[in-house]
Amino acid sequence: MWTWLARLRGVLAPSPDLAEELREEMEAHIDLAVDENIGDGMSPHVARLAARRRFGNPTLTAERARQAWSFAAVENTLQDLRFAWRGLFRSPGFSLVVVLTLALGIGANTAVFSVVDAVLLKPLPYPRGERLVRLAESSQKSEGFSVTWLNYQNWRRDNHSFDEMAAYEWRHATLTGRGEPSLLRAGVVTSQFFPLLGMRPVLGRLFVEADDRPGAPNTVVLSTRFWTDKLGRDPNVLNATLTLDGKSYQIIGVASSTLEFLFGTPLDFYFPLAPFHNGELKRSEHGSIRVLGRLKPGVSLTAAKADVDAIMQRLALADPGPENEHRAEVAFLIELRTRSIRATLLILMGAVSLVLAIACANVASLVLVRSSARTREFAIRAAIGAGRSRLVRQLLAESILLSVLGGLASLLLLRWCLRLLIAIGPRDIPRLSETAIDSRVLLFVGLIALLTGLLVGLAPVFSTRKLDLVTSLNESSRGTTQARSGQSFRNALLVVEIAVTMMLVFASGLLIRSLMVAENSSPGFAPEHLLALELILPSSSYHSDGAIQRFYDGLSQDLRALPGVDSVGMVTCPPFSGGCGDWFYSVSGHPVPAQGDVPVAFVTRAAPGYLQTMRIPLKEGRDFTDADRATSPDVAIVNEVFAREWWPKQSAVGQRIKYGGPYLEGPTLEIIGVAGDVSQIGLDVPAGPEMYLPFGQQPSSAMVVMIRASGDPERLNAMVRRRVVQADRNLPIQSLQAFEKTIAGTLARRRFSTLLLALFAALAVALAVVGVYGLLGYWVSVREKDIAIRVALGARPSAILRWVGAQALRLTAAGIACGTLAAWAAARWMEALVFGISARNIATFLIAAAGLASLTLVAAALPIWRAMRVDPVRNLRDA
Repeated sequence: MWTWLARLRGVLAPSPDLAEELREEMEAHIDLAVDENIGDGMSPHVARLAARRRFGNPTLTAERARQAWSFAAVENTLQDLRFAWRGLFRSPGFSLVVVLTLALGIGANTAVFSVVDAVLLKPLPYPRGERLVRLAESSQKSEGFSVTWLNYQNWRRDNHSFDEMAAYEWRHATLTGRGEPSLLRAGVVTSQFFPLLGMRPVLGRLFVEADDRPGAPNTVVLSTRFWTDKLGRDPNVLNATLTLDGKSYQIIGVASSTLEFLFGTPLDFYFPLAPFHNGELKRSEHGSIRVLGRLKPGVSLTAAKADVDAIMQRLALADPGPENEHRAEVAFLIELRTRSIRATLLILMGAVSLVLAIACANVASLVLVRSSARTREFAIRAAIGAGRSRLVRQLLAESILLSVLGGLASLLLLRWCLRLLIAIGPRDIPRLSETAIDSRVLLFVGLIALLTGLLVGLAPVFSTRKLDLVTSLNESSRGTTQARSGQSFRNALLVVEIAVTMMLVFASGLLIRSLMVAENSSPGFAPEHLLALELILPSSSYHSDGAIQRFYDGLSQDLRALPGVDSVGMVTCPPFSGGCGDWFYSVSGHPVPAQGDVPVAFVTRAAPGYLQTMRIPLKEGRDFTDADRATSPDVAIVNEVFAREWWPKQSAVGQRIKYGGPYLEGPTLEIIGVAGDVSQIGLDVPAGPEMYLPFGQQPSSAMVVMIRASGDPERLNAMVRRRVVQADRNLPIQSLQAFEKTIAGTLARRRFSTLLLALFAALAVALAVVGVYGLLGYWVSVREKDIAIRVALGARPSAILRWVGAQALRLTAAGIACGTLAAWAAARWMEALVFGISARNIATFLIAAAGLASLTLVAAALPIWRAMRVDPVRNLRDA
């Protein structure tokens, strides 16, 4: 042991006899050495003098004294830990309750931290991923929209802030010639894209500049996922061909599949980008291009934005047009992808931290009660020479050991908690599936366990601050006076515990009421009995508007003839699809807006019968008809938000709007009807301005066919699939499902956050109830003799009930009042998660307060009942 300790402190000389000699010195002089504080901080001269005076040993050098002191510190620490370990088994019930309480608090915190770490904190799996940024264009009316091909080329050539820049987008492509036709997702990228993200070929090669040019041979790079799932990892796929959208593409390589974070979904293959944008010679020709760049070392985000904005200003002078007011939007990639979920996760992390605070308060109260019962033990140890620092170390060792055991126990719960979080979490949360127990999570458990132990240990440390040896040694083993002296601190802990619980109950109540409002809100249409068929026609087979129109007209007619089908309508962007795009417009008869103030609205193309099929009410005017074709006057239907904004006191029917606004080419549309409001984003997002354009005047290859059934819509699946095959046997179906499933998915994130916060609030309430029960029960046990005296003097049970009940009511009321004030002040942090009600909803405050008060008073019932049954004869005889 001594040899090991000597090595640990780095003081063992080559002679093995030094360890034994040092042990003998320490046994003879260690207490006096500690009293003299002969440590690393004392000068050698002072240490030597102190050693000679105290030890009577002029040969004891300062270095040897420091060694003795160091061994004493290590041995004392080990002794404290051994004593604390034995103490666990002397009070197994107490130890078990404390460890389980801390395990719940630490486990819940670690589970949420694991999600936060995976989604928000973990570095991206790309070289220098923290320096990757996404670039887009923005204006005063809109942010983050696509970059034009010419702007990207100028940005890449003229910037001084980026090591490299690459453009990308995604498209659907129809695979034929290999079994059933299938609709697959393709990443369309420039040749710089793969090197920028550090991707290497698994097989063959990736794109080079020669592939990414207009007129280059058609080439394709497969993803590892597609190569494995569809081609069985065939090593002979190189130079083979795939038929995609009716064109033949040569396979040149296989790339690793690490782009789900960027694209939000797995990809099947990659195309070179330049051939798809050949001929785009105007800066106003927006497609769907996004741009990635990696900042040079030392370049800030602000400097990079200023650099690209300067390029935009030069382009506005050299090539003036409607894009003159556009500027660059530059954001770190990881922050951009997690922006929509960041506030929710941080609020949940704060909430679960409050749960841990409640658990710490509960444990601190229990430890304080136990330390009150050990007053005589502390007094005896102090009387025989233990200093205050030694008592403090012992108490901290006990609390840290309990918290470490709680942390280890939390790891047993963590795996189950993580599986639950991943199972209930929305699929659109980026990298949620990467949540795992790794070294960062284990380090977090260790740190939070240590911090918890220190916080819990502060309570008994303060209770021993003014230890009266004479009084403590003369008191009974129960330490009644000392117990009463610490009652105020325990009361304060309970008030804080109830206050924090009140905050969590109120927050979860807000989210529950918001979810109920969102689920019960009218979507603006009738979602039941709807079947959604999503199709994308390949341009190789349907290369003209007439061909597209004929296909969808014929398919609609065939579907209407099916038994069990009430009506059929088609639309490019059904409700709750996230918005399929918006565009500028201006209103005839109103002042021409400045370039930065041109209004925008959602744009949806709909076929005749769509509004009727969806049961979207037509407030005024008429619906589209088969006569609204390319040769007829241009018309539009707007929603009520649009109409109220521009014509609040008159009819919108007959008014005219300029599609594209005053600075872009586009037709002038006559408004022929006003439809009811339907949100494009979700049930918990209000509807914005929207215009419907007739499908017949500009057919779209990508349409969602909405089929209203007379019964269960999914019974039509087989018949609908057969009709699609009959119309075009090479056309894949992108999706076919009951539309109610789409509606349910729009509230997935709100349900996720509500469920977690409700679970945390329930856990907090349980801990608070246990805290009230324990504190009041201990208060009654300490005052049994007082109660007995009152009963002996004639106090009736009702008087005891009022006295003890008043104590419980006073603490509960104080906690709820403090919690209400704190929740009122913190309500603004909940505004991002609240829908349909105020973040400071009075009714929710009252319900939360009443519910919490009721539960705490129920927890106080048993201690009150015990107080009313105190036997005065027994207690006064024992006094």
